[in-house]
Amino acid sequence: MKNTLLRRVAVGTFATVAAVGLSTLFADAASAHSANPAGVADCRNGKYVITWTVENDYGTKVTLSNIHIIPDGGKHDDIVLGGKGSRDNEPSKQTFTTEYTTDKATDLQLSVDGLWQDGPHKTWPEDGKPHTFVSSKVHLDGKCKPETPPPTTPPPTTPPATTPPATRTPTPEASSPTPGLPVTGSDTTWPTVGTGAALVAAGAVLVVTLRRRRRVTFTAE
Repeated sequence: MKNTLLRRVAVGTFATVAAVGLSTLFADAASAHSANPAGVADCRNGKYVITWTVENDYGTKVTLSNIHIIPDGGKHDDIVLGGKGSRDNEPSKQTFTTEYTTDKATDLQLSVDGLWQDGPHKTWPEDGKPHTFVSSKVHLDGKCKPETPPPTTPPPTTPPATTPPATRTPTPEASSPTPGLPVTGSDTTWPTVGTGAALVAAGAVLVVTLRRRRRVTFTAE
């Protein structure tokens, strides 16, 4: 009786373990459909530059749509990723960047919707509706500032060129007046004046004499 009970317990336990293993196997196979969104932030001259990555983990193509940043709502066009390990024209991994300027700490996430075409009439998810994948948070600390240029050392000051004092040209001294020549002989000024005066007086006497001669005297009888 005991042996029968132990066998039943062992069989039940094995069945349970097998069921869990199979469910895990199928879950792993299903979880291989992933877009793996992720982001890395870098501070560049006062701006946060975030490099976002999406990667297809499955062997068939996937179309990623409704690509946007949470919470600011920045959007990106649809992306088609080739199957991992396949010979599709599209690569299975792509990146793009976004820039942010903020002085406050904040967290950003990338959200994408993925739909795989696993066969002619088969998709994942099976209902044909894209599955949403959200990246881990990318933290911005709000401390990204423009780089401050190092202080510049002013060039050495060159003393101004000194101008030699102007050379004063000595002013020639005024020459003393030339001394007058010594006067020689007698002074002729006074004799000339006397002669003129005598001539004038003689003329006056002559005029008076002539007038007297012409005078007519009338005597009454």
